[in-house]
Amino acid sequence: MLANKLTDKMDIQKTIFTAFTAAVVLFSVLGLLTQNFLLAAVPIGILGAIAIIKDYRILYYGFWAVLPFSVEIYLGSFGTDLPTEPIMLGLTGIAFIVFITNMSSVSLKHLYHPISLLVILHLVWMFFTCLYSQSPLISYKFFLAKLWYIIPFFFLSFHMIKNLANVQLIVKILSICLTFAICIVLVRHAIDGFTFVGSHHVVRPIFRNHVNYSAIVVVVLPFIWALYKNTESGIYKKYLLLALVLFIIGTYFSYTRAAQLCIFISIGTFFIFKYKLGKLAITGSCLMAILLVSYLSINNKYLDFAPDFENTVAHKEFDNLLEATLKMEDISTMERVYRWIAGSQMIQERPLTGFGPSSFYTHYTKYTVRSFETYVSDNPEKSGIHSYYLMTLVEQGIIGFLIFLGLIFSIILGGERVYHQLRDEKIKRYIMAATLSTVVICALCLINDLIEADKIGPFFFLNASLIVIFDFKSRKNKTETEG
Repeated sequence: MLANKLTDKMDIQKTIFTAFTAAVVLFSVLGLLTQNFLLAAVPIGILGAIAIIKDYRILYYGFWAVLPFSVEIYLGSFGTDLPTEPIMLGLTGIAFIVFITNMSSVSLKHLYHPISLLVILHLVWMFFTCLYSQSPLISYKFFLAKLWYIIPFFFLSFHMIKNLANVQLIVKILSICLTFAICIVLVRHAIDGFTFVGSHHVVRPIFRNHVNYSAIVVVVLPFIWALYKNTESGIYKKYLLLALVLFIIGTYFSYTRAAQLCIFISIGTFFIFKYKLGKLAITGSCLMAILLVSYLSINNKYLDFAPDFENTVAHKEFDNLLEATLKMEDISTMERVYRWIAGSQMIQERPLTGFGPSSFYTHYTKYTVRSFETYVSDNPEKSGIHSYYLMTLVEQGIIGFLIFLGLIFSIILGGERVYHQLRDEKIKRYIMAATLSTVVICALCLINDLIEADKIGPFFFLNASLIVIFDFKSRKNKTETEG
């Protein structure tokens, strides 16, 4: 009887294998005949869909594997990132299904954490500003896109990440896949002679540009460090040491000033958190920002820094770029200033609700100051303000800006607090990594708009979720110990 069942099971497996093999051959031939090679991926897609239906965790962890290789494509006026954005949308749907089907057993305690409440408030205020947006359709589309960043990586992570092993799985996947992506870029760049000009195109099509490439490298770097420290001696530990070196080399040859600086910021911030100086550091940073803005605002002092239109150009050598930045003659730096000034004028017009999410590009040209204009001020790429903080002020008003600042501070200070509460050294390292990663994202966002970039945004919300998850675990362990 048992032998017959085993035989039947083997026959079914053989039939499935034969059918799958036939499908692979058929679609591969069709792909060759039609020159549409995506057809060859159809059987793999079907197999993947079956696997996901059976265990949706495959999609969650699989996302981190494909993230380094996602490609930005445009279908007419519609732009998307493949395959990450469809996966994010799928995970959002899964999150709702998981909540509805497990409603009776789902714990809502994570939602009452200060970080969670600020995430929810951030979403609520963003939706409110959509109601008063100067470009409603664009703003509502942005809000919906925001949902598939927050729901999968912040809220669904409460369900997906239960222990240290879950975190380590994500980091191990990233350590392999992102290292491979870096190797591809470095090999291509080596063929090009590691030139500064080459750094812009050798990253494509995997990365949008060298800024996008360097950003994910420095954002993930603290997690690779944590995995290295948590790994016992052996071949894998040596591989992780090599990966760390490759991450640093990749950052250097990205020729991205902000990313290079972020490595040093991470090291300095590590000691700030280790010695519980987070509040002091944040207070000092805020005071410096207020003093700088006040100085530039008094009697329109900022006008003294207007660039020389003829001398403000792009540079082909990295050393020249650094020199030009100090002299305020680098075109990318001065174009940012051009847009920041426009943004400051916009804030004064609509300080409460702002112009609406994702509406800066549509309206900013009316508020620019011509003395800061550069050769690329016609903005053919249709890019944004290049400062997430200013963007939030312009598009969501002062209240939205304060909510976002509160969220950042709660993640950073919460990470520092949880780090010192925990007793497990391995988990502590990942909490430190999540906090450092958040600081790096915040530093990069001073001169970039990255929270809604597919290669950066997921980490911001994953970091926040990890801090909430292990905050509750540390409290539970403390209660059990005292009990």
